Amino acid sequence: MTRPELINTINLVLEQGEELSTVVYAVFKRTHEIKQLNIVNDEIEHIQNLFIQSISTDILSVEEQTLVNVSEADDRANTIFEYDLELPESLEYFNSPLNDDIPIFAFNDDDLGNVESLLIEIGTEENQIVLLKQLSSVEVFGRGGYMLWKSNQQFERFQDKVLRITPKFNGLKINGTFIFTELKLLERTHGFHDVIVREANVSIELIQELNLLDTTDGLTALLSNISFARKVLKIRNSPVLRNNIPNRAIITFTKTHPALRNKMGYSEDDSQIILKTNVSKMLFIKMLDDAYLTSELTNQFYESKAKDAVSTEAEENVE
Repeated sequence: MTRPELINTINLVLEQGEELSTVVYAVFKRTHEIKQLNIVNDEIEHIQNLFIQSISTDILSVEEQTLVNVSEADDRANTIFEYDLELPESLEYFNSPLNDDIPIFAFNDDDLGNVESLLIEIGTEENQIVLLKQLSSVEVFGRGGYMLWKSNQQFERFQDKVLRITPKFNGLKINGTFIFTELKLLERTHGFHDVIVREANVSIELIQELNLLDTTDGLTALLSNISFARKVLKIRNSPVLRNNIPNRAIITFTKTHPALRNKMGYSEDDSQIILKTNVSKMLFIKMLDDAYLTSELTNQFYESKAKDAVSTEAEENVE
């Protein structure tokens, strides 16, 4: 999905105006059981407006925001991420159907302190947006610690728990597409690292098929470093792999580019690259990601993490 497509899809939901309704669900720690919060009608409208404004502020109105796949994520700023991998087990609840069969949160049986996150469903019967909001420790008051509050000009112990709803959300689901506003939630989620390593191994299989390296064992050994595993995962979409660049051209590039020259070893017949050091392995992955660019204007060499394709179609001059 492109960012304009995402914006159009969101707007198709939000433009329903008065037909929109909102339901808030609580997701419990460990079990990830989902229960509907029974919120008085007057407050539901305020909550709906709060999150619609947040969607506008964080996505719809952000200029020059980039939407990239999680599998191609880099460190560029002003970016949101489409999740194109298998959801970690501990986030599978984000894809759960939300309907009237879900039980109501009951204060006699359920502890607000055990709520891990909220799902906020906004939309109509036909089209909905579901927001994922991970709760922080300051958004459930009374979840640990000793609290006092004012009572008749004195302080007395406050023993209940209070849910404070702020407009920040971490993820958005629409038409089966998952969008995350940042990678931090995913990186903290148990199981996401396993997904990254598993998918990175698929990328290493692609490298093996090139027969460019004498062995890929050194790359596999480094996948426990999640930062390196993410970089390996990313090269599955590399222009170098997609364009079937000949091995001879790749080897010549590694011998001549200033950032790569003298950093790698080669087989006796010069047909394969030998990676003896961790530095050479990192440089090799960067090279496959086509990170080393040259300015046609200045002939200056650059390293680029983000390589947004430039349209080659002619555009009319605007006076």
